[in-house]
Amino acid sequence: MRYVFLFIFYFLTVELIAQQQVTISGYIRDAESSENLYWASVSEKTTKGGTVSNAYGFYSLTVPVGHLELAVSYVGYLPEKKMLFLERDTTINFNLKTNNQLEEVVVGAPQSRKENSYQGHRQIDMAQIKELPGFLGEQDVLKGLAVLPGVQQGYEGSAGIYVRGGSPDQNLILLDDVPIYNASHLFGFVSVFTPEAIQRVDFYKGGFPARYGGRLSSVVDVRMKEGNRHKRQTDLTLGIISSKLTHEGPIKEGKSSYLISARRTLLDLFVTGGAKLAELSSDEAIVPGLNFYDFNGKLNFDLDDRNRLYVSLYFGGDHLFSRFSTKHVFENGETKQKTKVGLKWGNAIASIRWNHQLGSRLFLNTTVSTGNFRYNVHNYYNQLTTKGRDEERASSDIYYKTRVNNNNLKLLFDWYVSGTHRLQFGSSASLNYYMPGEQEIEKEDGTQVKRGNGRQTTTELSVFADDQIKLGDFAQLYLGVRGDFFETDGKWFTYWLPRANLQLQFHPAYSINLSYAEMAQPLHLLTNSSIGLPSDIWVPATKQVAPEFSRQYTIGTTTELNDRLNYSMDAYYKTMKGVINYRAGYSFMDIYDDWEQLVEKGKGEAWGVEQAIRYESTNWKAWMNYTLAWNNRQFEHINAGKAFPFKFDRRHDINLGFVCKLNRRVDFTAMWVYQTGQAVTLAQQDFKAEGGIDYTIYDFITGFEIDDPGRIQYVEGYNSYRLPAFHHLDVGFTFTRKQRNRLHEWKIGAYNVYARQNPYMYYPETNADGVRRYKQISLFPFIPSISYHVKF
Repeated sequence: MRYVFLFIFYFLTVELIAQQQVTISGYIRDAESSENLYWASVSEKTTKGGTVSNAYGFYSLTVPVGHLELAVSYVGYLPEKKMLFLERDTTINFNLKTNNQLEEVVVGAPQSRKENSYQGHRQIDMAQIKELPGFLGEQDVLKGLAVLPGVQQGYEGSAGIYVRGGSPDQNLILLDDVPIYNASHLFGFVSVFTPEAIQRVDFYKGGFPARYGGRLSSVVDVRMKEGNRHKRQTDLTLGIISSKLTHEGPIKEGKSSYLISARRTLLDLFVTGGAKLAELSSDEAIVPGLNFYDFNGKLNFDLDDRNRLYVSLYFGGDHLFSRFSTKHVFENGETKQKTKVGLKWGNAIASIRWNHQLGSRLFLNTTVSTGNFRYNVHNYYNQLTTKGRDEERASSDIYYKTRVNNNNLKLLFDWYVSGTHRLQFGSSASLNYYMPGEQEIEKEDGTQVKRGNGRQTTTELSVFADDQIKLGDFAQLYLGVRGDFFETDGKWFTYWLPRANLQLQFHPAYSINLSYAEMAQPLHLLTNSSIGLPSDIWVPATKQVAPEFSRQYTIGTTTELNDRLNYSMDAYYKTMKGVINYRAGYSFMDIYDDWEQLVEKGKGEAWGVEQAIRYESTNWKAWMNYTLAWNNRQFEHINAGKAFPFKFDRRHDINLGFVCKLNRRVDFTAMWVYQTGQAVTLAQQDFKAEGGIDYTIYDFITGFEIDDPGRIQYVEGYNSYRLPAFHHLDVGFTFTRKQRNRLHEWKIGAYNVYARQNPYMYYPETNADGVRRYKQISLFPFIPSISYHVKF
């Protein structure tokens, strides 16, 4: 509570009005499409005052009465200036025109449009994401974030991102203000975000604004395009993995618009089709199938000059299935077996947002939203044995499902108190529903068995406030506090979470940032793997397993060495408590037990230094990001209670990139990634025991029958062994041609150019003499790609 009183005391002691003033307010938008421009800069030359537009393009600037010179700028757009004489509050809207020449050369690594006072914040443009080499031609938002220092993707086939020592579940991923619980398609190689439907991404890894809560490590705030309010446009992309169609246009010219976007993989058409052809001539056949799809829809309406309404929809998912059929003929009969395995998972969200301008300085956004994540497994087995005229049938149907549902109401106020003071505050309420895991088994004789962890409903309430004040010409201060109140099983958890962020800029080319943040997470992810299958289960905090909690301290510097060269460095230290891990011998399939009894509660610690160097000239751009980091976990009954490296503790993480505009039509991109090998638990010594009880085992890898009296293994410690380093080089060419009102693009690239055999997993192999060795499995060698994109 003391943080609330300190914040109120601070707010009441701030001087709000020093002299007679007027307020200029309005919206900043793209002149061609009327899309709102977020973080557009507004400055006044005479008073040296300034502000930035909010998430809906609204700005407000309070200045003294008299002659003014107003300037508005945004990266990739032509700046606009106005000379004014003001005596009263005035509304001025700006429609910025794209700088076409600049647009052609702004390519390269994802970075912020504008560095702002929030430590660790980046605003990422989709044009920058599309310039990076993509896996099989697929450009991807989460893969683009992994370019940034302090952000790791894990390894090939892994789902999610790992930020400053956190787990994938510790990232708050939002699509138009609605949480996404599983953001991956195709085993983690593609995210659910279709680039052509996305306007921008705000990414935070430290110094979190108080309006965000519920996770420990990062915020990925994704916003869909609003749709062009002046003309109709269509984007069509044909690729190896998926094809995409995006269409947008006005409903009423200049007043309302729509956006629809659809994406579907094409892999299953070839893989499944080929398997079915092979099945026609085989008694034993396997027919696999894998597909994913996404649909985005958005409507927006200008109700009047002060009110605007948005409606956003998204649904998408994956379907993985396989059919096995065998036939065995024996004397006087035969046996036919059929097995079907199907997995389906996906997200569905909807939100309605109402923007209301309450005055020249106060702006309100109200959001009502619902989100749902579902995961289903269906396993069907049927066996028919025929002996003469007799038939014997055996079958079983097994269904497994898990669900998460989130329903939320949120109020967010933007109050531009003065030219140097901005306050953002609000509240939210959520009603959440969890079904951690439920299984139904139906047998041939009609008997049914149902088991699971049960269903649970939780309530979340929060209040928050961020106060931004400019302290002279050299400092900006953000002070925030968030109150989170979680109810589960009749028990309330209460957290008051302070946030602080200070930017010092004694020289135009040099700045220092310091930040502190406390975060609480009222849900956990039960996981014992990191593969892209959503075999992980979301569960709420309970009386026995409390919410997770973290503290993070950060200090950073940014230096503009010259007009083309930029250097930044961040050092961070983070502590976590309440993190969980499965106890030895248990997994997500143990749904017949109470999950609370299957996990260990522990703590974590992460620290490191992140460095980034960027160089930009007219026709090319280069970057180098390097992170030196430590990431440990500690549980009472794991590793004898000693701290051990977390699975994704990577000591060194390097990302090198280069983008060159070879000519007006051809761009070239190259990117090299290096990471220290993953921490795993392997035996340093493994040998047969002497004098044990003799028995024979069958090694399914080699096919040998092995006499094995038992084995003695020596393990130095939990996760004490390092797999070989992970690295690969990706390249890509983009060929562009404009023809009348159409833009044609061909993308040709290659993943893992030098065919590095990166380890995906290891398995033990035992020879006939009982000697055991570990064998490596790698997923992707050199893989070329091609895709075609047309915009009209």
